[in-house]
Amino acid sequence: MTSLHRVVIEWAGAGVVGRAVNVLHYSASDNTAPPVAAIKSAFSAAANMLPQGLVLTFPGSGDTIDDTTGHLVGVWSSSGGGTIPGGGIPAAVGGVGAVLGWTTGGIVNGAKGPRKLRGRTFIAPLDGAAWDADGTLKTNYVTNLTTLGSALMAAGPLAVWHRPTTVGGSDGNSYGVISCKVRDKAAYLSSRRD
Repeated sequence: MTSLHRVVIEWAGAGVVGRAVNVLHYSASDNTAPPVAAIKSAFSAAANMLPQGLVLTFPGSGDTIDDTTGHLVGVWSSSGGGTIPGGGIPAAVGGVGAVLGWTTGGIVNGAKGPRKLRGRTFIAPLDGAAWDADGTLKTNYVTNLTTLGSALMAAGPLAVWHRPTTVGGSDGNSYGVISCKVRDKAAYLSSRRD
């Protein structure tokens, strides 16, 4: 069993409909709180890619879970929470953004056999200046999003959590993130599980 700190970043305002969150998992093995101030700083450096009127809220506390079951095993608290406003142009393209693709060295059993465990963090919406005429991301946005991913990895032991395969199961696992890739294309959520 490994414990993971769950950090839930809430997105609200311009371009957001309903509840929108990013959930990041950081290893709790060293018994210290997750690096909320560093996470907030990483997003703050990327705020000019987000539309004005958008606000990201970073928590000062959250849950610690057992990675094998997903059960709550504790809580954490940390300084450094608060909000960051978007600093880009006011216009946003609804429903699309970019994705940070996380790679781990872990192998898990999937429905089609063993595979490498990967994760994704959606960054949506981006401001309206993010897009080239062909619908792909502008080069500077890819660069800045890659920098955001690197900063989130450098903040602490970032992990990808693989949920148990059945309700009530205990075959979940987590692995540390070893790289981040940003693809030069629009990303959208097609279901809750994306």
